[in-house]
Amino acid sequence: MAKNIKYAVAGEFLLAVLKFLSRRVFVLLLGREYLGLNGLFTDVLSMLSLAELGFSVSITYSLYRPVAQGDTEMIKSLVRLYRRVYRTIGMVVLALGLSLTPFLGFFFKEIPPNIPNIPLIYVLNLINASISYFFTYKSTLLFVHQKKYIETSIRAAVSLAATAAQITVLFLTRNYLFYLYITIGATVIQNAAIAVKADRLFPYLREKNVRPLPAGTLDEIYRNVRAMLLHRIGTVAVFNTDNLLISKFVGVAAAGLYSNYMMIRGFLNILVSALFDAITASLGQLTATETEAYKQTAFRRLSFFSAWLFGWMSICLFCLYDPFIDIWLGKGYLLSKPAVLLIVLNFYVSSMRTPVNNTKSVLGLFWDDRYKSIVEAAVNLVVSVILVQRWGVEGIMAGTLISTLAFPFWCEPMVLCHRGLHVSAKGYFRDYLIHLIVTVAAGVMTWLLCCTIGEGYIGFMLRCLACAVIPNSVYLVVYRRTEDFAFYRHVLRHAARKKA
Repeated sequence: MAKNIKYAVAGEFLLAVLKFLSRRVFVLLLGREYLGLNGLFTDVLSMLSLAELGFSVSITYSLYRPVAQGDTEMIKSLVRLYRRVYRTIGMVVLALGLSLTPFLGFFFKEIPPNIPNIPLIYVLNLINASISYFFTYKSTLLFVHQKKYIETSIRAAVSLAATAAQITVLFLTRNYLFYLYITIGATVIQNAAIAVKADRLFPYLREKNVRPLPAGTLDEIYRNVRAMLLHRIGTVAVFNTDNLLISKFVGVAAAGLYSNYMMIRGFLNILVSALFDAITASLGQLTATETEAYKQTAFRRLSFFSAWLFGWMSICLFCLYDPFIDIWLGKGYLLSKPAVLLIVLNFYVSSMRTPVNNTKSVLGLFWDDRYKSIVEAAVNLVVSVILVQRWGVEGIMAGTLISTLAFPFWCEPMVLCHRGLHVSAKGYFRDYLIHLIVTVAAGVMTWLLCCTIGEGYIGFMLRCLACAVIPNSVYLVVYRRTEDFAFYRHVLRHAARKKA
């Protein structure tokens, strides 16, 4: 697990540097409307990902036990099902995506007159999104075997070469189509390299004698898929429609501004996801074998770690968002302060769901709260459409926050505690409130200090220092005598002794 975390952090930081450099060149040479177009098509293609039906999470859960037990025959059977399903999904996504091409104008308030070949740009983005479906089952096998670092290393190497090529092409041609051609090529190379590595690590994948899956296993997978489809609908409707709504009701240029903030938040999400993927893979194998008391303790410790991490990240985002974008792209790319606050609140609330949802995933709890995602999606869409017409971008952000607090905020922890951990949810909500109060207090102190600091590179570095010291000092003072802090202090000391 430690190796996965180390590679995840290093790899995602490298990829972030590359993406920020590429975005800087992108903005300088192509402008904000191309940014908005890119964000819009990302949301449209995310809607098509509903064709995935939740198979990935369901089969990943089914793989934990046979991997922990070394049951290669069951692994082969599950991987064959995974491969067949995802090849079909890839074709369905491609076909559905192509069928939307004549209706692209519906997603724009006004079609940008200075962007040619919009249908071709969309199709190229669609092809790039479809490719991974034909390879993803092998990367999942690396994840379950706790070898995610292999995928991270390959992705970082390919991205480095691709970003260099894209920047060169943009400087030479200022042609977005060439940029997309390189993106597609990089996606093909990356997935092919991961597939080859997986075949070498797990040679039994090439064996032809694969037995059918037991009827009970198939029934469990399909039951989980039915539940996960509803969860997927909620996730996509809440978190992957913002650019679409902004483009439709405000304009594609506004979507371009918003996409810059989402890129920074997206980097943090990817970093956190990589970190928690490494933890979840280990947790998944342990929950297949460990006692109920262990599961309860593991979840409490994971929640504590998440509260500290996400609280600190949220404070950093609120204090550093605008100064960073000012240095990176210029003041013309800033959103209003209320919009920034709502983006940060959405980040905190959605991130704090991570330990709950990851633990639910490894315990296979997909069924009990399946309908809340549909209600959440409906509330988000209705509230966002109403508020965007009054408040613009801020209205869409408010709609996302309202829908999240109204349902998953309380429903998901209750399902996990009652059905998975068999404890009362009161302890979870009490701890959540304590963590929130501590984070707000630390955030106010940090923000007040940052307001006294000037602008520019030196001012930004001083703000970074304030964000590093003040929140963590507050957390340290408040939590230093808790059992969970003592556990992590012991882990860090043990790791330091091993290095020495």
